Amino acid sequence: MVELEKQDYHKNKELYKKIESLLRKDIDEKIPIDHVGSTAIPNMYGKNIIDILIGVEKKEFDKIRNILIKNNFYPSSSEDIYQFFSSKKGETKSGDIHIHLVVKNTDRYNEFLILKNYLLNNEQEALKYSNFKKQLLKEGINNRKEYKKRKSEYVNSLLEKALNYNRR
Repeated sequence: MVELEKQDYHKNKELYKKIESLLRKDIDEKIPIDHVGSTAIPNMYGKNIIDILIGVEKKEFDKIRNILIKNNFYPSSSEDIYQFFSSKKGETKSGDIHIHLVVKNTDRYNEFLILKNYLLNNEQEALKYSNFKKQLLKEGINNRKEYKKRKSEYVNSLLEKALNYNRR
């Protein structure tokens, strides 16, 4: 079941800073850790899950992966340049944490930051995205898998806009 709420941007920013501070005990300052996703954008509706992006060199990937596991983050299946972690083993909900471990300077890594910056700089697009998510629920799409699929399609089109905006 998908539940959306208007996210408290300032509260989530503070929560992100606390999480980053905890991660920094084991992760070097040179490794970028960024707040991404809907909780990093003011006035957004979402599932209120803190998304964190950690960018690493390929040779550091396993080391940081092991640090995240040691800090009680649960890994999902891994790809060559990406691995997803969550703060809960089961289905996550409001207040939980998702970590995206990605090799730096790859399209996947850059897209997280490009999309975040695009939404921060384009309030109307952020509002459209937020309204799209609410509309999905109004249409009765509250199965998490279907919601994720439809949202992913929208995010891909939004990312195209962001990439074009960045090229200007």
